[in-house]
Amino acid sequence: MLLFFKRCFSSPLWLAERLPVVSVVSVVSVVSVLSVLSVLLLCLASLPATAQSAQADAAQPAISSAQPRLLRGAFYFYYLDNNYHQALQALHRWRTAVPATAAETRIMEAAIYLALGLDSRALELYQQVEQQGDPASGDAWFHLARRWQENANWPQALASIQRALSHDDSLSAVNRQQALFIFSTSYAKLDKLAEAQQVLEMMVDDDIWTGLARYNWMIAAMRLNARSRDLEKLVEAAVFYLSEEDYESKALRDRILLVAGIYALETGKHRRAEAYFKEISQDSVFTAPALLHYGWALVEQWKYQQAMQPWRILQQKYNDFHPAVIESLLGVPHALELLNATTQSLKTYEMVEQRLMNMRQQIATLNDDEHTAAWLDRWLEQQQGQPWGWMTATLTDMPDSTLSRMMQSMLDDGAFNQQLAQLSDLNRLKQQLQQQQQDLQLWQQVIHQRQQHLQQLSGDQRLQQLEQRYQSLLRQVQGMQQLLHQEDQKVFAFASDHDQRNVERLSAVVPLVTSLQQVADPTRELSRYKERWRRVRGLQLWQVYETKPQRRWHIRQGYQQLRISGQQLQQQLNNSRLALQWADSSWHGFPQRIRQADARLAVVLEQVDGLYHQQRQNLRHDVDNYLQALDQRLTDYLAQTRLSIARLYDDALQQHVTAGGEHE
Repeated sequence: MLLFFKRCFSSPLWLAERLPVVSVVSVVSVVSVLSVLSVLLLCLASLPATAQSAQADAAQPAISSAQPRLLRGAFYFYYLDNNYHQALQALHRWRTAVPATAAETRIMEAAIYLALGLDSRALELYQQVEQQGDPASGDAWFHLARRWQENANWPQALASIQRALSHDDSLSAVNRQQALFIFSTSYAKLDKLAEAQQVLEMMVDDDIWTGLARYNWMIAAMRLNARSRDLEKLVEAAVFYLSEEDYESKALRDRILLVAGIYALETGKHRRAEAYFKEISQDSVFTAPALLHYGWALVEQWKYQQAMQPWRILQQKYNDFHPAVIESLLGVPHALELLNATTQSLKTYEMVEQRLMNMRQQIATLNDDEHTAAWLDRWLEQQQGQPWGWMTATLTDMPDSTLSRMMQSMLDDGAFNQQLAQLSDLNRLKQQLQQQQQDLQLWQQVIHQRQQHLQQLSGDQRLQQLEQRYQSLLRQVQGMQQLLHQEDQKVFAFASDHDQRNVERLSAVVPLVTSLQQVADPTRELSRYKERWRRVRGLQLWQVYETKPQRRWHIRQGYQQLRISGQQLQQQLNNSRLALQWADSSWHGFPQRIRQADARLAVVLEQVDGLYHQQRQNLRHDVDNYLQALDQRLTDYLAQTRLSIARLYDDALQQHVTAGGEHE
């Protein structure tokens, strides 16, 4: 019997390509006119102080010893946080303050451009540094090599990591093992296994980076059909040093065992493949393909009864649409058939037939626009609050649903995930544009409300009334100024009303006494009495004269405050007049600019919306193609199952006919 369903992942290199690749990974501000003028005035006022500080700084050293370290640390903080916009600004400040680091800053600028996808610009900067030969730190070359590695540019990655390791004194100890990993992997990707092996011998055996480098060397060795013994030794070393307690080490260990087992199975070393598959843990992402290939390894050794056990575990533990489960469906009845258990094989084939029919029915039910749209909408809701574009760290998984389980293989495809990322970016961009459109609409409403409010307030009339009141106040101030000038001309100036009344009363006492003397003869001598009143008047005048400076100061202080208040009132009136001119019915073209911006925004939003719907259509098309291909695959399995059932019934009928003929 021709087993076209013999193995699903027929090549370890095919599987390695589909496993995760080993790598390391407006706001619009509105500023008022007055605020701008205030800032300009402050800047102009600070020019003399700035010039003085510049002269003072010229007499001191250019920078302090701590400044280069602070600038370098600020840049690397933003760079390692994937905040490339702030990193470029910090890089510019660092380069301006410390010109001696021009080579290192250019290298890190190239690394940022590589992270942003600007490969041509990054290559130009890299070539400039190579031609000039200026020194740079090992950490800078290391970060550039990481970016080349992520872009699969292995020659440039190899050259950069060699420069990083040649500056070992400036390469951080925490980065050394990863640098050796990039060194070894670059050689392996360039098919230089001997050089990669030499670098492996320099690495720490029990480090996770060493395990990753061994894995990449193993893939290259399989691609070049290296000696099996060398591969076996490498697998043994990798498995020995990778801990099963650490999650990353455990996942890498299972991956190495799975790929090595499939390669051994393809090269005819079935017992070696069985040993590799048995060591894979039962709770990792590689468990399902390991159980599938473990069964085939047992079948190749004629252990048919034992082969059914991992397939049954696989079918019980994972959902029906798991790729490994689909491949194992026909394996169990085939093994029973090889054991000559015809009746059990026939019943199992019939169960598989019913199972495949149910799976096809589920695909037909879910393969429509409504279910796909709801599935994508649920996933987009999970992305809310995340940044978009190059600032997106990771996207959340698809919602747990039957459709997601059907498309498990599709969700592991890098091209499909890239399309999902583009859909998420377009959705976020569309939402931000809609928010900006709402903001512009609110601005239009505010302008309309303010125009109506100004019209109701009758700003021109009120401003004219205020100006008349100001002119009246100004005349009063001028009158006070004249009175002050006249008061300064007096000998006894700035006397209070109480003092003036006292002086007038005292001045009238002596004439009054004299007039009384003329009316009747006094009974006593009044000359000394008059002299006493004259002296009291003199004391009163002397007191007024002594308090004149203090009173002059208080009065002039009040006058100055009143004059300053008048000037401030004049400034406020001027500002109000200017504001009223700017806040007229046209707002000096501001509503027109808002309408123009709204129109441009509507055009951009329409374009983005078109791209968004086109991207959804592309994803819907991919989902439909995948589900149709899956349905066709299940149809083929169903046809093979029915042929097997028919063949078994035919064999049983032939045996019955033959047995009946012999009996006759």
